[in-house]
Amino acid sequence: MAECLLNIDLGELPEEDERLYASAQVANIACGGHAGDAQSMRRALEFCARHGTRAGAHPSYEDRANFGRKELQVAPEMLRAQVAAQCSRLLAIASEVGVPVCYAKPHGALYHAANRDPALAHAVVEGVLESLGPGITFIGPGAGALREAARAVGVAYAREGFADRGTLPDGSLIPRGQPGAVLSDPAVARENALRLALSGTVDTLCVHGDSAGAVEMAREVRAVLEVLSLRSESLGEGALRLVLPARLERRVVLESLKAQPGVVDVVVGEEYACVYFDPAAPPEDPRRVLGRLAVTPVLLEESPLVTVRVRYDGPDLEAVAERVGLSVDDVALLHASREYTVRSIGFLPGFAYLGEVDGRIAAPRLATPRPRVPALSVGLAGRRTGIYPFASPGGWNLLGTAVDFTAFLPGSGALLRLGDRVRFERVD
Repeated sequence: MAECLLNIDLGELPEEDERLYASAQVANIACGGHAGDAQSMRRALEFCARHGTRAGAHPSYEDRANFGRKELQVAPEMLRAQVAAQCSRLLAIASEVGVPVCYAKPHGALYHAANRDPALAHAVVEGVLESLGPGITFIGPGAGALREAARAVGVAYAREGFADRGTLPDGSLIPRGQPGAVLSDPAVARENALRLALSGTVDTLCVHGDSAGAVEMAREVRAVLEVLSLRSESLGEGALRLVLPARLERRVVLESLKAQPGVVDVVVGEEYACVYFDPAAPPEDPRRVLGRLAVTPVLLEESPLVTVRVRYDGPDLEAVAERVGLSVDDVALLHASREYTVRSIGFLPGFAYLGEVDGRIAAPRLATPRPRVPALSVGLAGRRTGIYPFASPGGWNLLGTAVDFTAFLPGSGALLRLGDRVRFERVD
């Protein structure tokens, strides 16, 4: 799926929380019609610069008394001039701050009125183009007069959905003022984001910066969208491979995906998860599961701690020490001085990738792999370490040998599993 961006309507409140700009990928900045003035616009643009947020104009009916939420009878030519003037005010300050204005989205009643009326839609689009130029991306409803007006003049258009608004059975928004119209529950906003982003019908999701709970909702929606933007691909009938976000704990991913009805098996690695399922009864889209994990803490029982006794006698120990500028004893001490976590199960059955090693002893793989590495050799490659469960070819730097270690247990398989904790204990 193409990346879906989070846009937030901002610059509308005097004490606006800066964290909203950290979550927003696009900030729709009020430019004087319904709210905002030179000071608020400058503040919003400076926040955009600080957080790398793309700036957009948020023009409205000239109606500060009603916050732009009352539909007015304005002639198209006058409306065009009003929109152009608002966008120009924002652009002038943006030029001083050094932030380009790349987006435009009408506010409130104008958003809905212009989408019903082609004459108003053309007036809004023309006003935006007059001040901001043709390189703008217009944000608006998925279908209607605004989209057609933008298409008619070749302007890029982003179809919008609302994560913090309730919907009627036909999919339209519940009118403001009615129960359930404006949401404040981050969990509901997250589910809306998952549903809309995976539907393929939107290019951007909105959270209103003046809503109660906006900071929490924006954080959750942004986390969901970042997960969903990661690539997935089919591996054939009944198999799917997903790119995994770095922040997701791999054991949580494994257990959560395996718990889904219809899933036959899951293999989790450093960068990917492969999900295998019955094609006749496919599970819930795994991206939904990952999207929820991105923002919802999952409490698991503490992983077991496995202590591995190591004799530091490996053939590469001296070379690693020389490479990193430490003594052999220091390398052994640093290797055995921290607790590791099984990050993935690697290229051999039972081969656990453990991380992270102390950065002072990190060393790249050997340029030429050995044709045979003895079983129970303790190796180092980059910021990972591990134990060869049996003899095999391999290119890791060999630091030592695991003593009295059994890689596989009868009846239960590999000793080390995803998420397990490991400590090395130096022995002579």
